[in-house]
Amino acid sequence: MRRAAVALLLAITLAGCGGRGAQHRAASAGGTDGAAIFASAGCAGCHTLAAARSHGTTGPDLDQLAPTYDQIIRQVQGGGGGMPSFRTKLSTEQIRAVALYVMGATAKRRLSVAAAFKPDHRTVASCRADATCFQQAFANLAYYRGPKVALARFVHAMHANPFVEENCHRIAHAIGAGALTRFHGDVGTAFARGSAVCWSGYYHGILERAFQGIPDSRLGTVARRLCAKVEARDSTFIAYQCVHGLGHGLMIYTGYDLPLALHTCDKLRTSWDQVSCTGGVFMENQSSSYGFKSQWLRPKQPLYPCTAVSRRHKLYCYLMVTSQILPDVGYSWTKTVALCRRSEPGWVPTCFQSLGRDASGQTRGSVTRIEHICGLAGDMERECLLGAAKDLTSNDANGRRAARLCSASPGAVRAYCFYGIGQILGTFTADPAQRAADCRALTRERACVAGANGRPFPA
Repeated sequence: MRRAAVALLLAITLAGCGGRGAQHRAASAGGTDGAAIFASAGCAGCHTLAAARSHGTTGPDLDQLAPTYDQIIRQVQGGGGGMPSFRTKLSTEQIRAVALYVMGATAKRRLSVAAAFKPDHRTVASCRADATCFQQAFANLAYYRGPKVALARFVHAMHANPFVEENCHRIAHAIGAGALTRFHGDVGTAFARGSAVCWSGYYHGILERAFQGIPDSRLGTVARRLCAKVEARDSTFIAYQCVHGLGHGLMIYTGYDLPLALHTCDKLRTSWDQVSCTGGVFMENQSSSYGFKSQWLRPKQPLYPCTAVSRRHKLYCYLMVTSQILPDVGYSWTKTVALCRRSEPGWVPTCFQSLGRDASGQTRGSVTRIEHICGLAGDMERECLLGAAKDLTSNDANGRRAARLCSASPGAVRAYCFYGIGQILGTFTADPAQRAADCRALTRERACVAGANGRPFPA
């Protein structure tokens, strides 16, 4: 009964908000900023929504109604009850963004992400330059034929199609969603069938959808259980991807409630799990998987929320912070360098490691461009190179490309760069002999082995 009432109220309301002028503005709205789309589509003139500072009375008070993500998606896409369909007026990504914005802005928010993936018969061959199409098609492949087949096809497509490579992380998330649905929500089995391609997006996609139907009071209990299975802990690397993915999932499921997500991370079994989980929380806060602009970002305070969270939560906030700075400064590396220098005492090097991570990601791993960006860091160049080397090694699940970066680095910082490679290689296996062999295959720098075995950087 409530579902029908919500659909009717939305239909009546959005029919009034879907006038010709509003539809024209909606169609021309660029990007996936949910708040901007909400305003440009004319919804603010019809709804009361505190987050949007709107006081429309034609339709229901959205703060009181608190429609779910899926209810908004269905109504906006399909129309009905006097409301026109917005399927041809807004892109799929824009509809998802505005649905997430409304859901996240209301007091009773709870995102039903797990239900967002539904298999259909779309194929990879039918997709062109459409990220949403590729996400659905590869997720279908994972659902119908299994994640190993989907991931193998995905790796081939990344090499053959620059568009797929540029959008690989979100596509990998979708493959994880298809796999989790195939295995009926079994996180451990889904993890065991996957791989770390494209910044481990497959693993993150699984955990985005793992909290469906869980009340706040049980989030900590469920979070502890999800990554406890042996299949999800074959190595430290896989264990990290699992608890990091939990952080993503917690943010999405709680409607981007940063304090609640961090509080739930604190309930995990070990301090390592707890800290690793916060990495996913802050990454999702700064670079939303669904185009949602988090309320825990302040363009005029570029280092927030790192400056506000407790000390135990600062590490991964600063390791991710340049991802939120760069868009606000027009992707100016020199301005980002200047802001990193304003970090809290003790956290400046960490911010520059974040700079290296973003240099790796933004340049698609171009050694020459990474070197130039890190050169802007001056006395923090080595921290930037360390961050870039670790990111490349993690993304590739091997150190070959990162070794080319380190080998081309200035002699004074080369060993430190290889130390970063070792830190990631060491998570792939617990065997010290194998760790040493993996490092020797790349370099004669002993710092790599020290990093792989968790020893301090040799002075």
